[in-house]
Amino acid sequence: MRMRALRAGAAALLMTVAVTACAENQSPGESDGDGAATSAVVNFGVGVDPAYSPIYLAEQEKLFEKAGLNVTVTQYQEGTGGLDAILAKQGQVTASTESSLLNRATRGDIKGLAVFSQSPSFIKLVARSGITDVAGIKKYGVVPGTVNEYATNKVLDSQGISRDSVEFVNASPAEMPALLQRGDVDGYIMWEPWPSRGVANGGKVLLTSGDIGYVYNLVIGVDGAWYEANKETAKKVVDTIGQACEQLTADPAKAGTVTETAIKVPAAEAQTLLEGVQCQVRDFTDEDIKRYGEIAQFQEDSKIVNQKADPAAVMIRGVA
Repeated sequence: MRMRALRAGAAALLMTVAVTACAENQSPGESDGDGAATSAVVNFGVGVDPAYSPIYLAEQEKLFEKAGLNVTVTQYQEGTGGLDAILAKQGQVTASTESSLLNRATRGDIKGLAVFSQSPSFIKLVARSGITDVAGIKKYGVVPGTVNEYATNKVLDSQGISRDSVEFVNASPAEMPALLQRGDVDGYIMWEPWPSRGVANGGKVLLTSGDIGYVYNLVIGVDGAWYEANKETAKKVVDTIGQACEQLTADPAKAGTVTETAIKVPAAEAQTLLEGVQCQVRDFTDEDIKRYGEIAQFQEDSKIVNQKADPAAVMIRGVA
C-alpha cells in the first residue's frame, strides 16, 4: 500500500504501467475467486481535501489490506484526476462529486457505485474584500467540468443573474485564494479548504451550497468494464469505505488526524472544516437520481458536454 501525490492533468500519464497491465489482464476468476486467490489490483484515485478522509483513513489504518484488497491510493489536485485516470485505463476506482462523475461518464465507461459523503455546507461561496452580496461578484473563478461550475450556475440562477452578465476565470482550486486576494476574481464557490483559504486572504463567505438548494454528494466511481469482471472486489472496496465512515462518525477527531497525514492540512482545521459533513456509505435513492438528472441537463444545456449522461444508467444501485 502506498500513497502518491501527483499533479492534475499529467498525473494519469505518470502512473505505474505495471498497475494498469495487471488490472487489465485479470479475469474474473483471478480477481474474485476463493480466499486464496490474489485480489485484483485497485488504483484508487482521490482529491486533496478533507472530504476524502475516509479513504485516507482506510489507507493509513490498512483497512483495505484487512479486507484482503490490494489497493493503492493516488492523490490528485482535483477529484476529476481519478476519473481521468479511469478514462485513460490507468485506474479502476475513484471518489468524486456526482457532477464530475456524470461529466466524465459521457466520455467513457464510468459507473457510480455508492454515495459516501454529503453536506449542504462543505461547499461555500467566498467573495473578495469589499464585496458584501452576490450581486457584487462580476468575475467568478471556475474549475471547468467540476461541481464548482454547476454550483456557480446555481448561485446565478438563485439571484436571477444571467451568465452572460458575468465573467468566468478558469483556474485550479489551489489558485483561487490568491486570485481572490489579487482581485483577479471577485468570488468562487468551492469545496473546502479553498473557501477557508480565501477567507484567510481577506475574503468573506456569502453563502453555502445548501442556501441555493444543493447538497453535494461524493460518489465512489469505477471503470465499468473492470467492475463487471471484479464485482466482489468492488463490493469489498465500498464496504471498506463504509467501515472507515463508521470510525470517523464515532471519532470525528480521526478525520483531522488522517487528513493531516495525507495532505498536511492541520488536524484541528480539517476537523472543523468537516463539521456538517455526513460520512456514510449508502445506496442511490430516487431523489438522488432525479437531482443528478438536473445536473446532467445543466451540463448539456451549458455545452459542458455534447450529450448528457443518463444517471439511471450510470449509477449502479444495490451495491451499498
